Amino acid sequence: MKGIYFITIIFLSLLFRGMPVHAQEIDTLVDVGGYRIHFHIINGKGTPILFESGGGDDASVWQILLSDIRKKVNAPLITYDRAGFGKSGLDTSNMGIVIEVKKLEDGLKILGYDKNYFLVAHSFGGCYSMVFAERNLHKIKGAVFIDINTPCFMTVQKTKEIQQSFSSQLPALKKERPGIYYSLLNYDISNQKMREAAPNISVPMTIISSDHPPTQGADSVSWKSCQKTFALEQTNRKFILASGTSHYVYKENPDLVTKEIFTLYQKVCK
Repeated sequence: MKGIYFITIIFLSLLFRGMPVHAQEIDTLVDVGGYRIHFHIINGKGTPILFESGGGDDASVWQILLSDIRKKVNAPLITYDRAGFGKSGLDTSNMGIVIEVKKLEDGLKILGYDKNYFLVAHSFGGCYSMVFAERNLHKIKGAVFIDINTPCFMTVQKTKEIQQSFSSQLPALKKERPGIYYSLLNYDISNQKMREAAPNISVPMTIISSDHPPTQGADSVSWKSCQKTFALEQTNRKFILASGTSHYVYKENPDLVTKEIFTLYQKVCK
């Protein structure tokens, strides 16, 4: 009997040793109709933290933060690839920020995450997070926005200028980087939807601005000023200038970003 007991214990230990990806982490493709979205989830309890990457980036950029955040917060940590990025598919006949956000909502619901959210977004990802937040106002507990596109900076004229600056690269991008191609193709509409959504969002936020923005000259000054303007529009928003950092604040000062995520999460997700 002791021998059988010993063998059983060994068998179970080997069985569960082969299951950590299922027990602790989920890496999966979810069919949302038209294409599949790639999600990576570190399981936990409480309000999930949903990460939105910047333009041109997939979910892998957040790996630098996840382990440290997990040490401080036992929440589910959800990263995903937008359509055409990373491992996610693409429906070229049905692209645009609103439909992509709807597909994200569908994917999250399929995975069982459709109640409350805490948002973390970077750069162009701020457009997606703000559209998502407006569509789910009663579900959003708080947000940390890192050097995001703001209504103040991303005017109609500015988005047209940015689109025009990439016009010669579009044919090559369509073949080689379709996710970026469609992001640029719809860049003006994405920022328009962000500008429309922003005034309706009243959740607590922390806005972290880089010290050296992704723009130059007068635009650099305007970018930083608009980060602060966005933060000061409501009393439940906090502004932080990340001294010495460039656009990828969370890579250059991950401790600061992790701290601010933890601080706001503890405050709004009790």
